[in-house]
Amino acid sequence: MQKYINFLDRAKYAIIIFSTLLVAGLSISLKNLAFEGSYKIWFDQNSSIMQNYNHFRTTFSGDDTFVVAFRDENGVFTPKATQTILDLTKIFQGIEGVQKVDSLSNYQNITSMDDDIIVEDFLYDLQNLESKKLQALKDTLILNQLISKDAKTTMLAIRLASSIGSDEDVNIRVLKELESITKNYESKSGYRFYIAGAPAITASLVTISQSDAMVLMPLAVVSVVTLLFMLFRNMMGVLIPSIVIVFTFLVTLSIQMLLGYKLNNFTVNIPSFISAISIASSMHFFLAWIYYKAKVSSNKEAVSKALKSNIIPIAMTSFTTAIGFATLGISKIEPISTLGIAITSGAVIAFIFTIILAPAILLTLQDNYSSAKVRFLNLLDTQGYGAFIVRHDKKIVYGFLGIFVFVLIGLKDIKVDSNSMKYFSEDTSLRQSTNFIEKNLTGSMIYEVIVDSQTKEGIKAPEFLNAIIKFENELKAKFSNITFSTSLKDIIIRMQREINPNSQDTTPNNQNLVAQYLLLYSMSLPQGMELNDKVDTNERYLRVSLNSNIQDTSLDIEMIEWIKSYWQNSTPYRADVQGQTTIFAYMQSSVTDTLIDSISATLIIVALAMYILFRNIKMLWLFILPNIAPILLVAGVMGHLDINIDIGVAISAAVILGIAVDDTIHFFSKYFDAIESLTLEETIDYIISHSGNAMILTTFILSITFAIFGVSSFMPNVNFAIVTVIALNIALVLDLILLPALLSIFYTDRSKEKQK
Repeated sequence: MQKYINFLDRAKYAIIIFSTLLVAGLSISLKNLAFEGSYKIWFDQNSSIMQNYNHFRTTFSGDDTFVVAFRDENGVFTPKATQTILDLTKIFQGIEGVQKVDSLSNYQNITSMDDDIIVEDFLYDLQNLESKKLQALKDTLILNQLISKDAKTTMLAIRLASSIGSDEDVNIRVLKELESITKNYESKSGYRFYIAGAPAITASLVTISQSDAMVLMPLAVVSVVTLLFMLFRNMMGVLIPSIVIVFTFLVTLSIQMLLGYKLNNFTVNIPSFISAISIASSMHFFLAWIYYKAKVSSNKEAVSKALKSNIIPIAMTSFTTAIGFATLGISKIEPISTLGIAITSGAVIAFIFTIILAPAILLTLQDNYSSAKVRFLNLLDTQGYGAFIVRHDKKIVYGFLGIFVFVLIGLKDIKVDSNSMKYFSEDTSLRQSTNFIEKNLTGSMIYEVIVDSQTKEGIKAPEFLNAIIKFENELKAKFSNITFSTSLKDIIIRMQREINPNSQDTTPNNQNLVAQYLLLYSMSLPQGMELNDKVDTNERYLRVSLNSNIQDTSLDIEMIEWIKSYWQNSTPYRADVQGQTTIFAYMQSSVTDTLIDSISATLIIVALAMYILFRNIKMLWLFILPNIAPILLVAGVMGHLDINIDIGVAISAAVILGIAVDDTIHFFSKYFDAIESLTLEETIDYIISHSGNAMILTTFILSITFAIFGVSSFMPNVNFAIVTVIALNIALVLDLILLPALLSIFYTDRSKEKQK
């Protein structure tokens, strides 16, 4: 170690210059910083989920549809509201990239006259509005979809071309155009327009990640630097941790850009994670330097002692933190996997800067530099603390057991939820629009059921169409959240009713007649209103679109599985459920798997690392308990606070384990240093005096850093902040109070065994 210190002393200026130039050179790549947020980022493109969804997009033109809704308390069928619908339909159709606009104005109404079938726009002028209203309220094809039951709310559906609908830039551009157009009409009409839909979700995810980058990135750095200055009021107290933090996240972010990654709603938080990791490493080393600088006159000796006493604990904590994040790399959710790999590399980089660059900077100081200039507040008066713990050890343990029992009762209320709409806070325009549409018109979540008739042109068979009718009836009876369903069969029924008024909304009993109806209807449609979004070219697959209210994804999964099972077990046909809403529902199992896999893998590796470091199998449970307990306790708190497990919480588990174990390692490294020569009471005092302040300060700074996530409009970030901050503070309390008490009981029991 002394040779290494001598090397750092000789090369200190070269190390500082080289590190600065290296970081500056890599940072040039940050000019290519870009963002992504479409459905494509959530799963590997080679996964069966994405392959099936891409096939659906190719076959049925996708589901990239914006929804624009508004309400008129005097009714939609008034000259003012109707003219607004007519105008907006025409304007929206002219937006580049828009393939089709569906509204009351161009809804293809089917009527018969003198044995002829007429298919025409439902609203094309301001005439006969009252009769149109009465007709609309009886039309099952548009009621609870294009028009509300009270005839006061309507919506326009703007479908993007499938070839560009998944492009984030297109989604954002079209959303901005829709916002600009509707804002102009708001000033004219006094209406408030609400914009929602799958492309709006994509656009909002990107804009929120961009906003978070502008806010969270600088806020993470500024808050840490400010806290360091407030705590130390000294240049070195700010400079050392700040350089490690800034250099680490610049290098980590640059590597991401060089590898071709874009920022998303999770990786945009890399600076915050890096700040947390870097401060945990650099703080222990810096505070150790302060401690030894006050005791020895030589600055080089102080640096040497600080590095010698902390390099192994810092190496182990960096390793366990890296492992915690690395376990996220196995997640099937791509943003989580990418974040895990990025922060793993960040943990390694932070360790390198902490043991090379930080001591090199300190070695530039003269021997007469006094650590007293660092106005460090001693947060713990350790005198008598160990004696207090030993005297009350059993009371402390029993008290914590009582708290554990109460908190863990909340575990029964824990739920997993990955509903995409719940990713947005209630104050975002998208969430407000979705809530408005759901309250006044129809469900905002769209599921696409693709039913396979098993044969070419099989969708024309009367028995198949009747199976669709039966399915929809049973589905709505079982799942009350379904507010609307539509498919090609509705058009066929309407054609049948117009030609045969006594049919009572049934399908034709002749396949040739169904074919004639479809041919007649298709020939009457204007250009751009074809049926290729309802049926495939071979007429084997039929698309049934379902509108559902927002609900927990566990209920979504239940419904999806019921649909598949229904068609497989109750009919000779088969069905699959597709759509971007479905993709997020499928994420639920991946969220659960991520949580379980990351916790399990991290625990196993941490346990092995603890054993290798301390070589004490009998105390292994003491090494692990303070790290697994915070996760269990915070899960109980989540149950009490009604916070569901989402992708943000899934990340937090690995983060909590990876970072919380840092304090445990520092605690036990000091314990084994002292226990051979000191009493247990003195050992506890020694641990607290050498590591307690660093543990409190790092937890405080980490809490502030992670609390920054709470300002995001992306709810998984908010939930991550709440859960992580609570857990880290629980871990601190356990390490400072419960762990010494358990050590006291263990130490006493071991002493009795030795006496025997």
